[in-house]
Amino acid sequence: MAGVILNDPPEPPPADVPPLAEEVDSNRENLTLRERFSAHRQRAECASCHQQIDPLGFALENYNAVGIWRDTYTNGRAIDTHGTLFGRHPFSNVVELKAVLLAEKDRFTRAFAEHLLSYALGRELRAQDAPALDQIVRATANEDYRFHTLIKQIVLSRPFLNH
Repeated sequence: MAGVILNDPPEPPPADVPPLAEEVDSNRENLTLRERFSAHRQRAECASCHQQIDPLGFALENYNAVGIWRDTYTNGRAIDTHGTLFGRHPFSNVVELKAVLLAEKDRFTRAFAEHLLSYALGRELRAQDAPALDQIVRATANEDYRFHTLIKQIVLSRPFLNH
């Protein structure tokens, strides 16, 4: 999720971190997803990444695997969507998460611009694309973060024109 929304994916987990158990047992069946992930957040080598990725995932927990809204898990437990993003923006639900992302417009715009520029170029971005990306974000911010400005700046960027 952090890789999609903020274009800031975490590093792969250390090799010695066990995966979450997939087998069904009576205790695990009654846990929420947040409770199942708590073991990973308690390990020092896992905590920093989970602090970054968990809030985004938990904020969207009301949507099941096929996108249907739900208020409880299949075990009847309530879904808890609260979290804190970037260590300083608390939220309680997906609507408040949107407000948090709007509070970080430059960060969100840069991540979105990176995705769009990469897609437009048909390749991953390189270090030499950074100045063009800086210009795209700056121009978009100067025009009140309008989507059409972002698209126009991508199309007018040096990497796109020289591709």
